[in-house]
Amino acid sequence: MCGFLGAVFFERWKEIYLPALRSGLKSISHRGPDGSHELISGNSYLGHNRLSIIDLSAEADQPMSSCNFDAHIIFNGEIYNYKELKKNLNGINFKTRSDTEVILEGYCKEGTEFFKKLRGIYSFCILDNRTEQKIILCRDQAGVKPLYYYSDKNFSVFGSEIKALLPLVRDKISSNEKMIRCYLNLGYCPEPYTVYNEIKTVAPGHITEISEKGMNSYSFSEYKFGNENNYSLRKNTELTEEKLKNAVKRNLVSDVEVAVALSGGIDSSLVYAYSNENNKNIKGLTVRFDDKEYNEEEIALKYVESVSGKHESVEVSAGLNLETLDMILNDFDQPYADSSAVNVYFLTKATGNITKVLVGGDGGDELFNGYPSQTWLTYVEKIISSSLIRNSGKSLVKIINSVSGSSGTRLSKRLSDLLNDRPEELLYDWHSWFPRKTIFEGKSPFMFDTEEGLDLYNSIFREEVPGKFRHKVVFDYFRKTMLSDYLRKTDMMSMLNGVEYRVPMLDEDLSEFALGIPFAQKSSLRKTKIILRKLHSKIYPPETSRIPKRGFMIPLDKALKRDEFEIIKESILKNESIVLNYISKDYIEFLFKALRKDFNAGDQISRAGVYQRILMFYSLNLWDKNK
Repeated sequence: MCGFLGAVFFERWKEIYLPALRSGLKSISHRGPDGSHELISGNSYLGHNRLSIIDLSAEADQPMSSCNFDAHIIFNGEIYNYKELKKNLNGINFKTRSDTEVILEGYCKEGTEFFKKLRGIYSFCILDNRTEQKIILCRDQAGVKPLYYYSDKNFSVFGSEIKALLPLVRDKISSNEKMIRCYLNLGYCPEPYTVYNEIKTVAPGHITEISEKGMNSYSFSEYKFGNENNYSLRKNTELTEEKLKNAVKRNLVSDVEVAVALSGGIDSSLVYAYSNENNKNIKGLTVRFDDKEYNEEEIALKYVESVSGKHESVEVSAGLNLETLDMILNDFDQPYADSSAVNVYFLTKATGNITKVLVGGDGGDELFNGYPSQTWLTYVEKIISSSLIRNSGKSLVKIINSVSGSSGTRLSKRLSDLLNDRPEELLYDWHSWFPRKTIFEGKSPFMFDTEEGLDLYNSIFREEVPGKFRHKVVFDYFRKTMLSDYLRKTDMMSMLNGVEYRVPMLDEDLSEFALGIPFAQKSSLRKTKIILRKLHSKIYPPETSRIPKRGFMIPLDKALKRDEFEIIKESILKNESIVLNYISKDYIEFLFKALRKDFNAGDQISRAGVYQRILMFYSLNLWDKNK
């Protein structure tokens, strides 16, 4: 796992750009603390910061050249099946034991078709000088590893983080107003767009070719979100177990020690159990909170005891202050407000004292219907689309209230709002931390047309969207929320600490299979993640396999001091704050009042909703100040 930066100049190489490129590469040195190298080839620049995981020798440093020295690669990620692929590349005199060289030589021999064989998490750039010069940018199917680019008629620059591109393009980019408005609903910036109009991402499972003739993007391998197999539940459960075990085994390939991020959830504990089968010395790492509402250490210890495994707890709340929060938010290079990034930061920081590699359970919810809303939404859509009598909506709210164990006032209000949506609004409004239909003192707190954020969201990966609504639900969670929120969080926070974060649940073969399991076998209105829970109950105490889905958030209102919230408040409400261009001042003041113990917000907003929205405003303000 590493960080890279590259550029190609179509007029001619100008050394005047070299300081900016080196500054950009240095800005992401945290992604690869084990070494930094660069290559200037003709009118192209390739720079690489290395985190050594496979083949720790200097021979595996990057940029790496092919055996004929006519192609070069910079690579971020891991290819787990590189040894098998290497055996089939006959006639090549390999110089290293690395997976990087396998990608490069496989491409030189078979072209981009070779990328279909890769199993791993990756983004890379290949500079191909064999005939006409061209740049090949490629990204894994789930989008685990990021890849950003800027391109115009004179040059293209691309890299692992936006901050690496900025020294070269800062005077050429502008703020994306639609994205800012979308962010103020969602709390993150959905790919393939960014907060800058001119900077975009390579789409997951896609190749982008850049040459003097122009730029061309196309899919090399894509998932099907609308096909369901005909297997029984039993058969699909057996195959899931087989493919998940194989995925976990793949993810343990490493020349350094590996640990597992162990929460109280189903996914991470399954990954921990299967990892333990392969390596009895593997350690589970758990985030510990003083706040019992958020602490999952007790459940995690039950998992450890069940498999006689090893474990270590990581204390979070004691280390959080406003300075650390600022550092975390600024690292994202664009507005970002998922508070669980703090947890991932501290977890991976602790991991760095143990090893460079951490394996997590991300992706299980998206693939196996781990969110109760994945099923609820299908019922809501049926009511909306068929114009059923409103009593149907009231009955649904009652069922969901009973399933969630909630008193239901806020949830009922949220679902009632959804029942008044158009079908094309439903998924966006559900995924919004700060919904468009929020009303405060009789009017909207938004000072802009919220349709713009909705339009942008609905345009994302439009050509991949499946036809049936139940498949659209899975698609949205997988291709939008997971990609742009959850995977960016784990990548940015782990790499900030020089740690590689692996996700076996997103193994290509497992993902392709899981997406084909019939929706009704994965969840019902009263049960989530049916298949994974069945597998879980074979290993762990029955009560742990029935645990409902919990978020991985941190209680910011308790972790930060009162005077730190005052600093946040002042920064958001000062006259030059960008937030005041979009959100009413009265509503912002209401949120800060709602943090006080003596203030009764009633059923207008939850505790988490208050600090999540404050975090959204604060992150936007930080980005604007530092852009």
